[in-house]
Amino acid sequence: MLGAPSLYLAASDGVAWQNPQGPIDLRADDWLGSGTLRNSFYVEPWARLSSVRELALVIEAQGSLRVRVMCASLGKPAHVLRETRLESAERGRLVLPIGAIDALPQNSRLFWHVDAIDGARIHEAAWCTRTRPRESTRLAVLMRTFGRTLDLRHQLTRLADAAAGDAFLSAALARMEFWVLDASAGAQALWQDASTHGLHLRVIAGPNLGGGGNASHLIHHFLAACDAAPEDAPDEVLILDDDGVLSMESMARYLLSCALRTRQHITSLPILMKSRPAQVWEDGGFWGRLNFHEQGEFGRRRNLSPHLLKHGLSLEGFEHLDAFGPLNHCEYATFIFFGLPTAVLRRVGLPAAFFLRGDDIEYSLRAQAAGVEVITNPNLAAWHEPGHSYGQEYMAILHAVLINLTHSESDAADLSRWFEQRLAEHSSIGDLEGIALYLRVIDALLDAEGPLLTPQFEDHYLAALPACATVPMAALPEADRQRLEREADAQGLLIRPFLYPGYQPGAERHRAVVLVNHGAGTYRELKPVDPLQRLALMQRYLASLQRLTAEFSGLQRHWRERLAASGQAAFWVKVAARHAAATREFHRGEFTLRDAPTFAEAPLRPTAPLPPAVPIRELRQRLERELSQLSRLRQAEAAAPASARAERAMSSRPADWPRRWSRWWQALWTTAPMRKRQNPRSTQTLPSDFDPAQYLALNADVARTGIDAAAHYTQFGRIEGRRYRL
Repeated sequence: MLGAPSLYLAASDGVAWQNPQGPIDLRADDWLGSGTLRNSFYVEPWARLSSVRELALVIEAQGSLRVRVMCASLGKPAHVLRETRLESAERGRLVLPIGAIDALPQNSRLFWHVDAIDGARIHEAAWCTRTRPRESTRLAVLMRTFGRTLDLRHQLTRLADAAAGDAFLSAALARMEFWVLDASAGAQALWQDASTHGLHLRVIAGPNLGGGGNASHLIHHFLAACDAAPEDAPDEVLILDDDGVLSMESMARYLLSCALRTRQHITSLPILMKSRPAQVWEDGGFWGRLNFHEQGEFGRRRNLSPHLLKHGLSLEGFEHLDAFGPLNHCEYATFIFFGLPTAVLRRVGLPAAFFLRGDDIEYSLRAQAAGVEVITNPNLAAWHEPGHSYGQEYMAILHAVLINLTHSESDAADLSRWFEQRLAEHSSIGDLEGIALYLRVIDALLDAEGPLLTPQFEDHYLAALPACATVPMAALPEADRQRLEREADAQGLLIRPFLYPGYQPGAERHRAVVLVNHGAGTYRELKPVDPLQRLALMQRYLASLQRLTAEFSGLQRHWRERLAASGQAAFWVKVAARHAAATREFHRGEFTLRDAPTFAEAPLRPTAPLPPAVPIRELRQRLERELSQLSRLRQAEAAAPASARAERAMSSRPADWPRRWSRWWQALWTTAPMRKRQNPRSTQTLPSDFDPAQYLALNADVARTGIDAAAHYTQFGRIEGRRYRL
């Protein structure tokens, strides 16, 4: 199981559901629900982007249970769509038709809720449709790595292990082929036993062109193989990161969405944090919107940072789940998970020649300019850990400027103000390394004759990045960081993030300035600065910025042309020719079925006795019989003439059944386990037609506790919406 358990299922206390390979046993009055992020059925991606037109819930179960299909949407309470009961000692299949998917409320999510009446067992639960997917759909999964071979292989192992023994997941995995470009030193030795994965797997060794460059280098070789054997070419492509984590179920769901899609688009998914598995890092984003919150006016002036959608959203509870209901059209998606049809890949081109950072943003903006929409699908999820460093900031800002020179209407004044702000912030705390970082970005933009965005692009990064790595940062455990921040004022310390520290005019009044990289868990204390050294660096910075502003128009044309060329297939033909000697395929494996039953062989028989039944059903039936008789007698009494009622009132005793009822109910009350007898609350706030006996008959879990019916209803039942009348 990936991430937090609360993201998968919800259940009453004591229900053991974490074993993904076995059935889930429920005792009497236990409940189980799928109303979580990973198992809610978000309707909009299927209703608007697929050929699915009708839906049903299929549950394989046994025992005595009630099944409800619930529907929730943003700002509205959940309500019951369908409800039924199952009474079967043997494993059986229950089908609840939901009907037309486009008739469901807009932006809704569906989930099921099972209440066990007596002991029950849930074997399988799935949302199904009669719409047949395209059987020809095949997915190519492209992954590249440098120094993370083991992480990547662990991900492949997780996928293969999850599919073993599962007919649906095995069928999905058989339609996927994995392409890996490993730029690690000695890569071939790390894949000696690659055949043990049992996957359609091709592994290529190649030069290290960075995450972005490696992606395009791999895509070039993939498309060349498609051209060589077009009849075997996959019609869908999925780009995955080497340190992202996702489940085989998400992979299978994505494959099915491809096989049912009705229009071409780019798909990503919510990204959650590995360190905080129930917290969203991003759900797509918008790029550099300067006026994102201004009356819905979306211009093309942009700054140099993304706006991450749903960033920081906690999914520990259920209150934020409906935020994923509306179909999320975003401006860019991440290469952590980036899916698109092969035809769209050919039409839009290859990712730009960026070593790292921003390649997915530029590609998404380019695709949208070509009329391809970008969406995220909340029926999928992945986990990733964000990180940042001086080297990553260098590439992020350099590429952000290059992106905006093409995809923005921001001018020289906007760019100058941004770099002026960085100078003001870092100079206010005496951070010369921070000033030097952004000066290197400006100088790279001024170097129109350098290798940046040429087929030799990696030479620029191999020369520039070592200087970013020389800034010393020391490890700082989380507990020490928290203590340092708590005691900062007492110790006379100014603690700021190592990037974007803000303007600090009073920094000199502190004993020391400490910069912290929270993501990496590192820090550094700034040393005293020689004023002449600081002024000399600032002078160089301002001179370069002045030149960038003066030459803005010519530099914009130059970088636009280079950026556009680096996304073309011809560019990557030159790159491939340059690195032909260092690029070779050394493994090609075929898919091997591992202990997966066919769909027809899936058993429908119980494999073990059901949990011991608690006589809740017998109690409920006895109460209902007695209440039914009581109701008939009341109706007869109300229909009798007044004189007859008075005569019966004067008689010695009523019929014998009320005495039996009284003795039986008193015995039930006094023998209720583990509870003290409670005095009823005042019934002044009870409904006028409230009947305690009927309330307990309709709510067996309350009856079993022995609590007073009126007290329970006034304190809990009214809020919970419990029934109190037949």
